[in-house]
Amino acid sequence: MLAGPRARFYLAAAAGVAAAACHAPPAPVPAGAFAPATRAQAEALVAATVPAGRELLAIHWAYDNGDAPVTGRGAVRMAPPDSLRLDVGVPVVGRATLVVAGDTAWSEPGRLAPELAPGRALLWAMFGVVQLPPEAEAFELGTTAGGERLLRFTRADGARATLVLRGGRLVGAVAERGSRLVGRLALTRDASGAIVRAETVDEARGVRFVVTVDHREASGPFPREIWIHP
Repeated sequence: MLAGPRARFYLAAAAGVAAAACHAPPAPVPAGAFAPATRAQAEALVAATVPAGRELLAIHWAYDNGDAPVTGRGAVRMAPPDSLRLDVGVPVVGRATLVVAGDTAWSEPGRLAPELAPGRALLWAMFGVVQLPPEAEAFELGTTAGGERLLRFTRADGARATLVLRGGRLVGAVAERGSRLVGRLALTRDASGAIVRAETVDEARGVRFVVTVDHREASGPFPREIWIHP
């Protein structure tokens, strides 16, 4: 198990489980009427969240575990439907790289790799893409009083996530275990619908993280080697 402030930063960045404290926290568990659904129905609802092409994003981030806030810059390479690479510069520490590509996940520092896979769905969600975990067993669809669509899925261990979509785009999510709220995500979009800010909070660990998108552009094919562990 990783320990110490450096390890805690890497772990939070990998799972995307924190948010900046200078903005309002994401909303609580959304209320709505739910009905049972199939995986196929859930996949149809979130299909539009996958970008049509490759993108390169320049970002900056702020991390706060209640002890020593840290900020930095980085880049995200997205190659839908299943490949994402996050490179971040960490003051004093250096650089961290997180990659999910198909069914594989790796990181530098390499000690983080075993911790990365459980958080890959949330990592994608921070950039607006919904990937339904293969271990999700039960699905429900609903609608809020304001007309937002809700998708809830539950795993065999009882862990549950509720996603909020507006106009076919992901705008937020909450994670619960039993009756306890364990994580929240809120996305801010500009007039075109592009994500400009992703905020999350890990309720259990009291860790907050924000990613702000400074620039984005369409990209051609990325070099194959960027997805392969060196």
